[in-house]
Amino acid sequence: MKRLSLAVLFLATSVAFAQHQHTGPKPPGATVADYAGLGNVHHPVSTQNAEAQKRFDEGLALLYGFNHEEAAAAFKKAAELDPNLAMAYWGIALVNGMNYNAPEFPNALNIARENLKKAQSLAAKASPAERAYIAALEKRYGADLPADQREKAYSEAMRKVMEDHIDDLDAATLYAETLMNLSPWQLWTKDGKPGPNTERVIAILESVLRRNPDHIGANHYYIHAVEASNSPERALMAANRLRDLKLSAGHLVHMPAHVYIRTGDYRQAADINIVAADVDRAYISRTGKTAGLYPLFYYSHNIHFQALADAFAGRYERAKKAADLLVKHVAPAIKDLPPVELFMPTPTYVSVRFAKWDDVLKEPEPDKAHIIHHAAWQWGQGMARLGKGDVKAAEKHLAALEAEVAKAPADSMVDKNSVKTVFGLAAHYLTAKIAESKKDIAGAAKHYQMAADIHDTFNYIEPPEWPFPVYEAIGNMYLANGKPAEAEKAFRADIKRNPRNGRSLFGLVRSLKAQNNEAAARLVEMEFKEAWKDSDTPLAEGAIANR
Repeated sequence: MKRLSLAVLFLATSVAFAQHQHTGPKPPGATVADYAGLGNVHHPVSTQNAEAQKRFDEGLALLYGFNHEEAAAAFKKAAELDPNLAMAYWGIALVNGMNYNAPEFPNALNIARENLKKAQSLAAKASPAERAYIAALEKRYGADLPADQREKAYSEAMRKVMEDHIDDLDAATLYAETLMNLSPWQLWTKDGKPGPNTERVIAILESVLRRNPDHIGANHYYIHAVEASNSPERALMAANRLRDLKLSAGHLVHMPAHVYIRTGDYRQAADINIVAADVDRAYISRTGKTAGLYPLFYYSHNIHFQALADAFAGRYERAKKAADLLVKHVAPAIKDLPPVELFMPTPTYVSVRFAKWDDVLKEPEPDKAHIIHHAAWQWGQGMARLGKGDVKAAEKHLAALEAEVAKAPADSMVDKNSVKTVFGLAAHYLTAKIAESKKDIAGAAKHYQMAADIHDTFNYIEPPEWPFPVYEAIGNMYLANGKPAEAEKAFRADIKRNPRNGRSLFGLVRSLKAQNNEAAARLVEMEFKEAWKDSDTPLAEGAIANR
């Protein structure tokens, strides 16, 4: 996503496209939004048609669950059931705008404006509160101004809607969303300071959750509001609520993983994504939709997240199965939707993480036009050759990787970070590994630190675009070379960044024992055993815990 580059190509053909046709056949008898389990969302609107009210509520719930295409379809169905329902057209207009994961697109903007005009024409039939919602949306779409100026005006208008209707929790939640959309995925600085609107977003959402702890929109947005902070555990209650609600909206089922991975609960992060993927498969089966933003990004995001979380938890078989499933799902779409290439390196990353060198070497070379996948392949081949003891071959792949990084366009993105940044880090990481194999510890330390420094500049995203903790590798290097104090420092630095990382906990135990600090080692060993208890990959003295 460039501001969310992954969604950029998708959204242009998703929400707006959905107003005209669907991709794939729908099962007999299925409607656009036959849903149950959407969190009891209910926002009364001016209609006497109970089915129209139900469809409106579904649309709002799906909006909260970031399935904007299906939300648009639900609002459209509400309008068909009650053509005088102004808020149905308001909903269609709303979801055709930007959101936290994608910017505004011209074709969607045209549809938004058409439906806003329809809502305005029916405003006399709406309640005062509904007219306020419609008037606020005029600020988003009415003037011929740059999108960022219109979004600011819309946010200010929604503030007034919230203040004038203090008991309307949806007004508050939607206002909080407008503030988040002013700086999507930039709510916290890299050193943990809140952005200009972040504390206000948190305060508003906490106010909503005090009054309705199960509000699915507020819980969802609260997770996004704090996940990149230095205190992601603040969102554990929101995460657990969404987990326990057993929703039928896959992205909402998935969202707790954004908290669990940040608090070091890698097993639960993986497990909840398995559930989310199952929910999304049921949605895809029910609707017949196999293309577009939701099936190819949001569903894939669940599988991707599970694979990398299971890799952190030491569960190789599960991680590998998920990685292979992911590639099978997205590979056919790359030609038409290049951004899904983001997911293609996942099997390489999983195999390298578990030192499955033969599996890595069996991977066919990707098309060089796929610069993310090909760069990851070069890196993986270099790591595997090095793991098999062929330093010269590893150096050839390193040189090829460096050349590809140098040629990569500056604006080519993996997700939130550029190809140059992510694979520049990868090149330093492989350089360090090669130096380490030659017992050039000073050279290895230099390049590891350069990799770590690059990683600390990354824009935040989960799961991480670089799933190999650099300080963990530094710790293993020092431990293998008789420097347990330096190793301890590195492992602790990693655990600060990746809480309860089992491999670093294992290394920390060994480094403490090497310093004869048995008491501390016993305490950390208990943490390690808990972190690694479901692993299928035992770690033993002398084993390489990280590649």
